[in-house]
Amino acid sequence: MQLGSQQETIRAVNRTIRDFADDPRIPPNEPWEFFCECGCFTLVTLTVAEFDTASHVWVEGHEASLLSA
Repeated sequence: MQLGSQQETIRAVNRTIRDFADDPRIPPNEPWEFFCECGCFTLVTLTVAEFDTASHVWVEGHEASLLSA
């Protein structure tokens, strides 16, 4: 699946949030808010470990609308 430029920008912002969260003073299970990559800007709460294992950050059900577009 190829993402549009808006989705690529959101992914870059999410990676920046993830990089910011990579601080030894912050507990590894601390929740962080990332942006849904479909472009709706809904916040998705994930730990760093959950973000690292996810292929994309989407609110449940939003990936289906992106894939069908």
